[in-house]
Formats: sequence, C-alpha cells, structure tokens
Amino acid sequence: MYICVCNAISERQVQDAIAQGAQDLGDLQAQLGVATCCGHCADTAVEYLPGGRYAADVGTASGLTGPVEVTVLSRIAQRHVA
Repeated sequence: MYICVCNAISERQVQDAIAQGAQDLGDLQAQLGVATCCGHCADTAVEYLPGGRYAADVGTASGLTGPVEVTVLSRIAQRHVA
C-alpha cells in the first residue's frame, strides 16, 4: 500500500525506515521524502512511528522478532526503551 502517493512511498519503505532508526516525521521526511509535497500522508506516516496505531506492525514487517532495545536521544535527555 502507498503511504505517500505524491512520492510513491510504500508502507514497507516507511516501516523499514523506522526499523532502521527513524524516530519522528522529520526523520521520515529526510530519509524518504514523506509529506514533502502535499502533506496529506503525514498523519498516516506518523501512525507507524513508536506509539502510533501501526507501530506494532513495524517490527513484524522488518523481520525483527523478540525484544528490541532502542536508544532514544533528544536534546533534553537520554533514555533506554526496551
């Protein structure tokens, strides 16, 4: 399924980018070009990010199984999420 029709970006590409470390819409825009044209896909793309409606599908689609440790970095704090 296409997430971004303007740039022909598929659900699988979004899932792969997130599995490789994309943490927010800005990361998806930089890596894939999601929501850089008309912007209608932004809400859907965000649902694949951690905490989103489709976030559970990301690990399954990327072949990840079992617990995965992710380090989330921000300017404010660093925390580990299991």
